[in-house]
Amino acid sequence: MTRLAALLLAACTLLAGCAPAPQRLGDADRRAIRAVRIDPAIPKPPEIYYLGPGGGAGLMFGALGAVATESGRQEARDSLRAFLAKNNVSIERIVLDEFGAALRASGKLSVTDAAGPGIPTIKIAIRQYGLSIPNGFSSNLVPILYLACEMVDASGKAVWSASDRLLTLGNPIEAVPGEEMRNSPTAIEKAWRAAARHLSAQILKEL
Repeated sequence: MTRLAALLLAACTLLAGCAPAPQRLGDADRRAIRAVRIDPAIPKPPEIYYLGPGGGAGLMFGALGAVATESGRQEARDSLRAFLAKNNVSIERIVLDEFGAALRASGKLSVTDAAGPGIPTIKIAIRQYGLSIPNGFSSNLVPILYLACEMVDASGKAVWSASDRLLTLGNPIEAVPGEEMRNSPTAIEKAWRAAARHLSAQILKEL
């Protein structure tokens, strides 16, 4: 592993390692709440995380060619971002779909699309997302994802919160060859859906 790759992997671990402790749903709220609404507006960071093979620019997605930026890493992030936009791959839509499906499957609460009195809202935020090699010797990529969820009542008061993340080390999602990811938006979406599905299930254990 190059020194740069090691530093970037360590930075990714430290950044996502500061998750706050979950806030448990109180007994009174648990008895009162029967249905929730999931806020479809999901914020995400302005920058995507990407660490490709070799620790530098790595792969240029979709053969888009070079983008004039200050470094190879930025060039690779720009290439990935443009590839996702061109192929309509939305991490926000993926997270919304998978979290909603996980909540419905859990049977813990009903899900409604209608806002109204007495209907709390679950707000989801994407703190980090992207792709990374699982180690400095790999040419494969795994999904990076960090989700934070909060339930607020009609007054805006937080009554529950939980978060979880997937890093490079111990990532449960199967690594995919970088060359496959480079030309397949479907492969990227599949990896992120698996990550969002796994994290949603883990987060909902705290509900």
